[in-house]
Amino acid sequence: MVTTVTVLLLAFSSLYGATSATPTNSDAKKRLAYCGSIPNGTSLTVVETTRLVIKLPKDLYSNIKLTVKSHGAIAASLMNLGPYGHAFTRDAKPDCWSYFFEFDRTPNNKTQSGTVDIGSKSAFKTVSNYLIHFKVVVNPPSATKQLSGNGTVLGNVILGPVCPVERIPPDPACAPRPYKTSIHVWNATTGSSYQDVPTDASGSFKLSLMPGNYSFAVVSPANGFAYPRCTQVDFSVIANKTRKITVNCDTGIR
Repeated sequence: MVTTVTVLLLAFSSLYGATSATPTNSDAKKRLAYCGSIPNGTSLTVVETTRLVIKLPKDLYSNIKLTVKSHGAIAASLMNLGPYGHAFTRDAKPDCWSYFFEFDRTPNNKTQSGTVDIGSKSAFKTVSNYLIHFKVVVNPPSATKQLSGNGTVLGNVILGPVCPVERIPPDPACAPRPYKTSIHVWNATTGSSYQDVPTDASGSFKLSLMPGNYSFAVVSPANGFAYPRCTQVDFSVIANKTRKITVNCDTGIR
């Protein structure tokens, strides 16, 4: 009789070729990326009531049941969004588990935060067990707090066009202008928001974020007008690295 491990090995070989007798952590990283999994070992901060999908490759983590360890917070499975481990979503894949969770503090938690660890045992000794750590908070965390291991984003928001007709030669008075506004930042993996970040008089702002994928958008004008119109920016953060981003906002002037 063919054992379960042998079946899993054959499945893995079909995905990555027969050259790998057993999967490695390097292979696991590729499989996690394929499923859209949160990277193994990640620590994330989420605001309570955040909902997200945790995905895992079935060939590496064959046990459908996740381990959930909580302290002052809970991760509740949302069965109405799909059966446990088999959630059907637009981006679900048949060879990946999918788990819908909502994160909240426990009812008796009087503090401002709690923690939840979610993990799964690996089907192979050569692949690490899966474990991610969540800190569940009441209020959005700061996107500017300097912490060791964070990456830095230096941003600048500018407005244009300023004049209805382009001048030749260019008129210095019609050059794009800085936009004093606010930036709304969120984690692209969890959807959890950060505190809005103001830009200064020169349109500049500075973010300090853990490694990962993020998005930000310029806060819409309070006057209800359609302009200025600024595009959403999707970006990644690398530990101890700095990147620069310029956001161009359309004034609507023609």
